Amino acid sequence: MTKSPRLNSVLLLFSLTSFGCASFEPGIQYRDLSRNRVPTAAESQKGLDVSFEEFVSAKKSLLAFDADIAGNGIMALLINLENKGDNVYRIPRSQLNASFDGEPLERLDGKEAATQGASKDYASRALGWTMATGPFALLLAPLTLTGSSAHTAEVNRTIEAHFAALELPDALLKKNQTISGFVYFKLPFGLTNLENAMLEIAPIDDQTGDKLFFKFSLPAIGIELPPSRRERKTIEN
Repeated sequence: MTKSPRLNSVLLLFSLTSFGCASFEPGIQYRDLSRNRVPTAAESQKGLDVSFEEFVSAKKSLLAFDADIAGNGIMALLINLENKGDNVYRIPRSQLNASFDGEPLERLDGKEAATQGASKDYASRALGWTMATGPFALLLAPLTLTGSSAHTAEVNRTIEAHFAALELPDALLKKNQTISGFVYFKLPFGLTNLENAMLEIAPIDDQTGDKLFFKFSLPAIGIELPPSRRERKTIEN
């Protein structure tokens, strides 16, 4: 039996909106942060081991966040601190700072980093799918857009929760304790090559108030901009 053009449009529309919805499937969860990993750089002072791992490169970013967030202007660094000494250290996030070409980078919380780096917006794509199915399917456009927007909003809440869960909290690190988590920084718009970037961490001795100073250089990493940012950069230039 031959299907009518109207039925074909409905079936195609259903297929596109069902299988084209936004999804979020990161390969790293909070429980994975404490597992042994190979750091980008490490240093030890007075029994406190500090290391970091870059998640700027596309492969690693996709693993942790299911998105190439550096292309959207977010630098994510996984920090690990292990106290093997006798002193107690405070690790406030205000003492974790990064710079690029000597200029400080703005530190973002998990929700801010998720919004800029990985949030998905499929409403306009859903409209395009609807139009592609033919004139009859345009009658279903409001329903398509409503469903897509609701689904995308739910996915974005999941993304924000993921970024927040992985974020390094303010911590009090006692003897034999370890803490790991991400810190997020905002990169200059249109940056395509991360070099001359520095990370500084200054834990505070909880008894004396003295600070330890850890300073790391980040490796040079190429950044692939998404089409929207490439186009805007071209226009501004």
